[in-house]
This record gives sequence, C-alpha cells and structure tokens, in this order.
Amino acid sequence: MALAVAGPAQAATEAQEPRLHVTISGLSPAVLTDGDTVTLSGTVTNRGEQEWTSVQAYLVAPRTPFTTRQQITAAVESGTSYTGERRVDLESIDELGTLAPGATLAFRVRVPFDVLDITGAEGVYPVGVQLLGTAEDGSRSGTAIGRATTFLPSVDAGTTTPTGLVVPFVMPDRRTTSGYVAPLDLVERVSDGGQLRRLLDLARSVPEAGLTVVVDPALLVALDDLANGRRLPEDVTLTDPQRAAAAQARDDLVELGRSVTCWVLGYARPDVLAFAGADDGEIVSGAVDRATITALDRFGLSGRTVTWPTAGGVTESLLAAVRGDGERPVMVQRSALPDWEPRLGSVLLTDTTAGPVPLLVASGLDEGLPGARTVTTVRQRLLAESALSSLERSASATSRADAVAVIDPTWDPGPTTATADLAAAFDPDFVRPVDLETLMTSPRSGYRGDVAGQTRATPVDPAQVRSVAQALEATSSLAALLVDDTRLLQTRSARAAELVSVTWRDHADQGVATARAFARSARSDLTSISVEGPPAVTLSSTEGSFPITVTNGTDDAIEVGLRLSSTNPRLSLPDVDPVTVEAGERRTLTVNVDVGEQSSSTFSAVLLAGDGATFGEPAVFNVRSSRVGAAVWVAMGAATVFVVLALLRRFTTGRRQVRGADLDAPDRRPT
Repeated sequence: MALAVAGPAQAATEAQEPRLHVTISGLSPAVLTDGDTVTLSGTVTNRGEQEWTSVQAYLVAPRTPFTTRQQITAAVESGTSYTGERRVDLESIDELGTLAPGATLAFRVRVPFDVLDITGAEGVYPVGVQLLGTAEDGSRSGTAIGRATTFLPSVDAGTTTPTGLVVPFVMPDRRTTSGYVAPLDLVERVSDGGQLRRLLDLARSVPEAGLTVVVDPALLVALDDLANGRRLPEDVTLTDPQRAAAAQARDDLVELGRSVTCWVLGYARPDVLAFAGADDGEIVSGAVDRATITALDRFGLSGRTVTWPTAGGVTESLLAAVRGDGERPVMVQRSALPDWEPRLGSVLLTDTTAGPVPLLVASGLDEGLPGARTVTTVRQRLLAESALSSLERSASATSRADAVAVIDPTWDPGPTTATADLAAAFDPDFVRPVDLETLMTSPRSGYRGDVAGQTRATPVDPAQVRSVAQALEATSSLAALLVDDTRLLQTRSARAAELVSVTWRDHADQGVATARAFARSARSDLTSISVEGPPAVTLSSTEGSFPITVTNGTDDAIEVGLRLSSTNPRLSLPDVDPVTVEAGERRTLTVNVDVGEQSSSTFSAVLLAGDGATFGEPAVFNVRSSRVGAAVWVAMGAATVFVVLALLRRFTTGRRQVRGADLDAPDRRPT
C-alpha cells in the first residue's frame, strides 16, 4: 500500500480525468492530544460525466508532523507527497458505494489514536481524505480520484501566539450611467443563504478580541441604495423583502464595524496601480479619500484606512506612491515579498523612497491545498499557523511570528450552522486573540528584502483614469463658484472613486465609455454658467455704466464676481464684487467704467471665483465715449465767433452801401 501511494499520480482512466469536488466539513478534535480519536467528515460531488462504483474514503496523515511553515509550503508546492499514508484499517474506511454524475455522497472516517500510528511529536499534521473508486471500464487505480486536506496541530500549552482573523467586506458590483450593473445579484448575496450574508454571520461568530473587519464604504452605500430603491436600472424593481434584506445587511455590517476593530478600504477599492504616481494620481486619490471620509461620516464608522492592491500588482514604486503620511498600511500577498519569513510577523515595516510603509502580509497555509475551503479548514489553518508560530517563538526570543488569516472576500462559508466552529480556533492555551490595530501599535519588524519589481496585473485602462481626472478638474472649477460645494464634491468624488475601482479591470470598453460620459457631464455643468455683455456700449461722457448678465444653469447657487480688462494697457478696471446667483437664475450686474482720454476701447468680462481664479469664456464688447475734447470745443467756438463776426460785418457793410446809393441818386419823386 505504501508503494502504491508513493507512486506517480495518474488518471483513473485514459479517456477521462475524475472531476470530484471534495469538501471537509468537520474535523474533531481541533487540536490533537494523546488518546484522541480523529473523525473527519464531509461530502464528495461528482462533477464529471462518468459513474464511479465501489467508492471508498480513507483518512490520510503522515507519521511525523511538520514544525515550520517553510516545510509545509515546500511540501504543498512539491505536489501530493506531503499527505502521508492512508489508514487502511477496515474499521477506518468508509464505503460510499456508487457515485453517479451530478450526485453527492457524504463520508465519515473515524480513526482511533492507536490506529493513527503517529509519533505524537509536537507540530502540525496534514490530515485529509482520499477517495478510491472503480471506473466505468472496470479499472481501479491506487491513485486517488478525489482528495481534500487540512491541518491538525498537536502542541502542548507553551508560548502564546498573537492570533487574529481578518474579514474583508468589499463591494462586488459596479455602477454605470444607468445604475448598478447587477443589483439583483447583490441582493441575493445579502439575503438569507447568500455569500455576503453568510460571511457577515461568520464574522459575527468570532470573538471580538480576535477579529478585524475591513469595510469598503461603497458596499454600505450600495446596500443603502438598494434598501431605498435608488440607482437601479429602469427594468429592475426590488420587492419589499429584497429591500429589507439589503437594509438588514447594511445595519448588521455597520453594527459590526462599530463593535470590533475596523479598518477601512478606499471607497470602492480603487485600482491604485492605475493611477498612483501618475500625473493624474493626486487629484484621483484625493477624490477617493473624500468619498471614503464622507461615507464613514454618513454611517458613523471610523477606522484606519488601508490600501489593498490586487495580487500581482505590488511593486516598490507603488508602495512609495501610496505611502501618504506613513500611517496607512498596505495589504500585500506573500508573493510580493520574496524574502519574507514568518518570524517577521504579519505586520511589519519596509523602507521606500518616500519613507517607511507598514505592510500586512497575507500568507495562508491553505494556499494550494486540494479540496474546497470551508469553515472547518479555515479554523484548522488558523490553529496550525498559531501552533507553528508558538514553536517559533519558543525557539527564538526575537521572533514575532503570529497567526493572522485574511479571508477571501468572495468566499462562501456555507450554511450558517457551521459558523460556530470557527470560534473554537481561539480556545487553545497557545492562542492569544489579537486584532490588527494591536499589532500595528506593537513593535514591528523591518522588511529589508526585495519587493516585486514588475507587476503581473493589468490595471484599469489609462483612458478611463484620464476621463475621471478631467471630470474632477471640471468639478474643482465649478466648486470654486458654488455657495455650498459640499454636495457636489461628495457626489462627484464618490462617482470618480467608483470609476477607478478594480471591478472595471475586466470591463475596459464599458469603463472607458462610462468615464467619458462622466467627464462630459461635468464639463456641461461648466458651460451652463456664462457671462454675457452688450455687443457695444456708448457712454455719454468719460464715465458710465452698462449691464452684464450672469446665467446659472446648474442645480446649485453660485457666488461670482467679474473681472474686467481692456485691450488698452492704460486702463485699470476694478473687479466687480461677488454676488449670489440662484440655481437656474439669470442675474444682471451693473458695471461702472471710466475710459479717461480714450474715445474707444475693447473690454472683456470674465467670471471671477472666490479664490481669485477666473472661470469660463469671457464676454467681449466695445465701449465708446461720446465726449468731445476741449480743443475741439475751442475750435468750434472760434469758428462760431468767426462766422458770427463775418455775418455782422457783411450785414453792416451792406447797410452802409445801401445808404450811400440812396444819397447819390436823382430825385425821382413825382412833381
């Protein structure tokens, strides 16, 4: 039997590979002591097309335990050799019978301690189940057709290990211009039996001292929207029970976040790889922070903000770009830190060009194990890591090894009846429950090894990020004019954060189109605010006034002044004091000018924000003065005098000539 187990793995038949889904749903005891009987139970589902007969379930375990995480990691990476030998005692084999395509059978293997045949040394024993069966062609191989593995620690009470569970709650949906893409799916997730509902119930079953929840504020906003029937596509209507389920999940998550240590993701889990360190990065990250703070205030939550890049998306330059004030930890996968060792602990510091950055390393013993992840296997993983860390701390006084398990936010824990098993992970004497905030405020190791130099992830399309940045720039210009910019900045910041979320990575075309529509909408608000002057103005003197009309086509009141300028550099014109223009209002302002000695000049009037920045397209018009200069008046006066004198002279001369003629003429009076 040992030779058969150690032989090379092979297919049960040449034609078909077995497709059996094996789940471990129960293991007792959780921590092995001398004399215990080990009981392993679960189910096997045939997802293939062929039938298997005479199916048998065996418990598998090695004689000697592993004592370090490195040993387990190496064994997992090497294949199936670490699982040990099958226990072939007839009383320990479960005869399942025939497993038809699509069928599910339950198994239960029970092995007494004396049959278990282990050394009893301290450490962690990988234990699991292997299934053998006869194929349709009658062949029966010694190679397992299905398997699942978990861990069984055996450690005497000694050095305690900081042990904690991290449960993230992340927004799984995204929102286009017409509303949430899959609101019914989100409702199903938070309804009874749904994945998010089960994950929330699981977190609530964990002792508070050992739990940290990581909350995406966008999930709370979405649940509130669903509860109130907001932002839904036109063809989607939620029933009262569906809205009630969303409201209950929202309230339960808020309550949980207030009662335990809560870390906060950037709104909608932004794809920092797409914009951190880029030209548009600062304005985008500022919008994400604003949206995050707004949502936290709305739901009465608080907590340390954490950055969570996706797997394969962490580099040293990225860590420097997202550092901020140095108090924001970055959650990274084990693969991003090739030189990380368990003795350093899960929370540590690493140096970057921008300064030290705190890291939370997510490294699970169950990565790569065969079989489905269940509450039982998560519990056993946590216990195994705690046991190995206890051995590490006992051997080295400088070790900061701990056991921190970060749960996959998409994981479905299964029926809620199984969630109570997880609390048992905090019962053993070698376990000391802790939360992440306790680890962050405790002495931390420094990581001086390498960080991944290149990314394997493909971030959100750069065109999508550029459009979001353009929308934010237009929003910033508009906000400077508003009497109260709170609503606009909060709404636009949340929308911007949603559009740089990692959920858009697999939907590039739709993401770019949605972001461009967002930018167009933001720019249209700007163009709806305008200033208009008369085409030409004629003043009756050097000074005068004329009207300028300001139009506010937005949904908010604005406060604007006017800045006047002239093409003639000799003219200096004062700004017009700001006035309030209500939403949808056209308001006429009176502008006073003094053109001095200039008879004509081209003027422009542009809107002026409260911060002194000009805004929008200027109104351009010509101002002409009807004033006549003093020299012209003198000339005109002189000409008038000349004309008058000329007329007087002519009139006087004419009269003298008439009189002379009358004297010289003969007397023609009749006789």
